[in-house]
Amino acid sequence: MKRMNLRDVPDDVYAALSDAAAANRQSLSAFVVDRLTEAAQVARLGDYLAAFQPAGEGHVSLEDAVGAVREAREAS
Repeated sequence: MKRMNLRDVPDDVYAALSDAAAANRQSLSAFVVDRLTEAAQVARLGDYLAAFQPAGEGHVSLEDAVGAVREAREAS
């Protein structure tokens, strides 16, 4: 695993992270690593969505999708 040192963290940000870590019964380091992991996953998801090419020729409009969901809800 790599090490990371952060500089110039504003006092209010540090305090908020410290409080949140304590509320989650985690060390500050573990809490920040968890938040960075979430941020990395979101960043990768954006790359995936930007490059996504749907399979096949099919296309469902938003209106058709909404209609299908409503129909399924009403049937149950």
